[in-house]
Amino acid sequence: MTNTIIIIVVVAALAGLLPAFIAQLKGKSFVRWWVYGVFLFPVALVHALSIGMGAILQTKRCGYCRSMVRMDAPHCPRCGYEFIDWS
Repeated sequence: MTNTIIIIVVVAALAGLLPAFIAQLKGKSFVRWWVYGVFLFPVALVHALSIGMGAILQTKRCGYCRSMVRMDAPHCPRCGYEFIDWS
């Protein structure tokens, strides 16, 4: 019984490392995400993978140089292409 509990704790501690490393690469606290991953691994993993997706969804592609630009940018910072505002 004691060995089983030790194995569960070790596996949970190791599993918590994955969401913690992913979140750290995205600028979040490693320790907080490690604790989150230890107790709620499946939820923490999906959450860590989805961090920053809002920024990706709020971009558009420049019509001239094809680089990704913020949705609200009036022109491309790379090539200077001016976006037409149709609103």
